[in-house]
This record gives sequence, C-alpha cells and structure tokens, in this order.
Amino acid sequence: MRRAVLVPRAVLFLCCFAFAISLGCAKRDLSDLLAPNEVGTIVVQATLVVGERFPRVTLSQTLSPDRPYDEDAAALPGADVRIFTGTNGEVRYSEYSNGKYDATGFTAVPSPEVQPHTEYRLVVRAADGRTVTATTTTPDSFSVRDWLLLEDPSLEIRRRLATFSDYPNRPDSLYFDPKNQLIYQDGLLEARFDRVGAAAYVVGLESLDNGSPFVIEADFLSEEDLAQFQRLTSSPPLAADLSFIRLPWFAIFYEGRYRIRIYAVDRNWYDLVRSVPTLGGTNAGFGGNVGDAFERPLFHVEGGIGLFGSGSMSEIGFMIHPKP
Repeated sequence: MRRAVLVPRAVLFLCCFAFAISLGCAKRDLSDLLAPNEVGTIVVQATLVVGERFPRVTLSQTLSPDRPYDEDAAALPGADVRIFTGTNGEVRYSEYSNGKYDATGFTAVPSPEVQPHTEYRLVVRAADGRTVTATTTTPDSFSVRDWLLLEDPSLEIRRRLATFSDYPNRPDSLYFDPKNQLIYQDGLLEARFDRVGAAAYVVGLESLDNGSPFVIEADFLSEEDLAQFQRLTSSPPLAADLSFIRLPWFAIFYEGRYRIRIYAVDRNWYDLVRSVPTLGGTNAGFGGNVGDAFERPLFHVEGGIGLFGSGSMSEIGFMIHPKP
C-alpha cells in the first residue's frame, strides 16, 4: 500500500512566497512583492521523493497583487510537461485538472519510482511557446536507524519505538502500539541515522486528529493566539552532517496521533527554504533560518520560479497523551 506523501502539502506551505506573489495575500507594499515585468511568470511546484512514484506537477502564473486571486485564472493549462533522466529516460505527463499534471507514460525509465542519487530534468513548454526547465539530483536513500525515547536529562535509552515496518499490513496500528505512547514533555524523542549525501535535513510534523484538544498549557493565550497554531509544521533546514535529530517538545501543540517525517533534501529544496526568512519555520519554534539577507529566493528554475526539488524520507507515527 502506498502511503500519502506529505511533501506536496509541505511544499505548498513552504512555497507560499511563490503563491503570495500571485495571491496578493501578504500585507506588504506591492513593490516588495513583485516587479511589474514579473506578472505572468510561470510558477512550478513539484518535488520528487526517493522510492515514491513520480509526483504531480502543478503549474501556475503570477498575477498582479492588486487584483483578487483566482485559482483558475492563475493556473497554466495546456502545457507539455516531461521529466528526463539518463540518455533516453523520459516521463511524460498529462493534464488531469486545470494546471495540474500527472505522470502517465514512461520511456526507457527502469522504474515508475524515483531513484536515489539520480539526476532528473524537468522541461515545461507552455502553449504560448515559453519554456521552463529545472534540474534536481536526488539524495541517497535515507532511513532512520533508531527512533528512541530517552531519559531527560541523562539521555539514557528508555525504549525503542515501533516503526511502520513493524505493521506492513496495518500501518494505522502503529499509533496504538504501547511503545509509541508518549506523555507530553516526558523524556526526549530522538532519531538516529547514518549520514547520507544530502544538502540538509528538514523535519515535517503533522497532528492527524483534527479537533483534538491542546496539550500545551494555554490558559495565558488568547483565542487569537490559539488560532495561529497549526497542525502541520516544518523545521528550517538542519545541518547535513547530523547523525541524529531530537524533537523539541515545543513543536507539539495537540493531543492525539502525530506523524513525523525527516527529509534528506537536495540543493534546490535547501536553497529555497534557507533564502526566505518566512519559510521553513512556523509557530512550532523549530528555529530560525540562515540566508535571511537574501532579497530574492533561490529558485533554481530557468524561465520561471518555484520549486523542482527532491528528497528522501523516513517517518514514524506515535500518540501524544497529556501530562497526568
């Protein structure tokens, strides 16, 4: 069974800058958002994940921020979309919805799944003749060796958590495994892994039970403050030489089921997140970004803007309980 990939949703969140240009959703001076000659710029959104099928490609165009945003008006239909790899490898795409494209054909591609340490080149030819290209080299396959609950502050191992591989036919059962029942702020959750060839790591954290109560002590917060908390959060890029990542408790807001995914990301993804101060961190308080001084994001897209990047991913699920 193929599990849904978090990346497209996370990228949509992380790429808000690209769509803020067209949405006009940011309360900023128009000159800060977009130069007049960039109205109509093609925006690419596609992220390859090692071991997953080739992703959907979403194409849109920037709109003037002085007009109401219309998703259909921003979409870029009728484009020829292909991904090339190797000498003869080609993945063909077909439009299934306005500006959204799915992989439908493979030529000399050994597998419909994204391969590690492989170069892929996206070529988009719009109906009006404009061309957009972008290239990514996928990281090596990445897997967390041990998900651990540690004692605080001694860092001794209290127990190892179960993983999705322990429940190949019943993945949802992982959340109810006794080893994966965590009490808020009791111990430290740590992921240990071998280093891989990646530009950086990014952590995605998702609360799966919509409507579950807060686990944080929120008596001093107003309703407006509480409304700012999100169930889908992400970290800024973390150093590529890490061999472990520890989840901070202040990234947890709610009770119930959680899924955490650690991505080893390519240069395109890394440069995008690190070059935009508002990306890669939310109310989770995962930390700040480097590269805050960049005036324009690092897109690595020729003929347009957006993200054509790649990563490899390891994930786990667990249950958060309130403190007694």
